[in-house]
Amino acid sequence: MHDATAYGKALNSARHLTHPGPIDPTRVRSYSSGSRAGTIRLPEGAIVMDAIAAHLEPLEIRSAALDLSGLVLGPMQFVMPTYSKTAEHVAYYSETYFRDGPVTIEEGTATYGSRDGRPFLHGHVLWHDEDGTQRGGHILPFDCRVGRDCEIAYVGSQDIAMEARFDPETNFTLFGPQAVNPKTSGDLVVAQIRPNEDLVDTLERVCAEHGVTSGRVLSLIGSTVGARFEGGPAIDEVPTEILGLEGSIGTDGVGRPRLELEIALIDAAGNIHRGRPSRHENPILICVEAFLQFHRD
Repeated sequence: MHDATAYGKALNSARHLTHPGPIDPTRVRSYSSGSRAGTIRLPEGAIVMDAIAAHLEPLEIRSAALDLSGLVLGPMQFVMPTYSKTAEHVAYYSETYFRDGPVTIEEGTATYGSRDGRPFLHGHVLWHDEDGTQRGGHILPFDCRVGRDCEIAYVGSQDIAMEARFDPETNFTLFGPQAVNPKTSGDLVVAQIRPNEDLVDTLERVCAEHGVTSGRVLSLIGSTVGARFEGGPAIDEVPTEILGLEGSIGTDGVGRPRLELEIALIDAAGNIHRGRPSRHENPILICVEAFLQFHRD
């Protein structure tokens, strides 16, 4: 386990946001354990959250990365990022949007864990509407039903719990990892990264602290303060949500972990941006949840 304090420096004063509450001195929490992988069959008509929990709870899976690609929803309810109307948050959620369905999720992942003692998940997804427009959003798992029989894959842990708790710093309820058995180690790292830490730099430091030099990103969900992409445009919208699309872990010329990452970003207008986030230029807005699977040397 690693709890990191004073993990990074302010990257850019113009993009370093002050949240409403006291700064949590622990900027990163990460734990490693062995993983358990499988598939979940979701029957047509089932509430998404209930169907996933019915499979994972008997297995005592306390946290998992869910691959939502191919999931068919109907109806689907979701929200997008937007500007906060009060000083209680630096950004907020939009009104709830509805799609009757069926909607096929083309790319998407979710964090599975618990909230108030009940199974819960946090998922970001991309799809195309009937008019061909690509959309993205944060699905509401208790308000979405499975539109057609399908299967999704998961990689999870019985030894690391993802628990949603109120966070005084951001004034949101956020998922964060907790060790059920702190002595375990294995091929899975589960992490939470807090506001104003750099996305790529911090993930590489997490890898270094857990000895990860080869692996992949299973799931990456969260938000950044706009975005800077390698060789791409600057996105200056403050409220965003991000979804990891592809991520591999290797080493640089001196043996340090190096992350190659591609993300999709959903801005406050609902626009989708894709690219490779630049190092040192992408401070986290609210938080990031990450699941990394790796091979040890």
